[in-house]
Amino acid sequence: MAQLCGVCCGLLAFSAMLLCGLLAGNPVQVIVLRAVGGLFGGLVLGTLAGWVGTLIVQDNIDLPDSADEDQADDKSPTVEV
Repeated sequence: MAQLCGVCCGLLAFSAMLLCGLLAGNPVQVIVLRAVGGLFGGLVLGTLAGWVGTLIVQDNIDLPDSADEDQADDKSPTVEV
């Protein structure tokens, strides 16, 4: 998931920088150089974001078995005097 997120963000940054460079009227060499830099920047940032997302999902899915037992104990009513 992290690699897929990184690739998508990198390609999005690459295409956006190409389009913006063409609309601004910059020379081709400048457009391509900046777009490749954006590609690698988007790849790194997207991979980090995907990795963090994967960790969050795994942390919320993998609950220990003892958590179910603790919840069963908490359901009994208690009266404090």
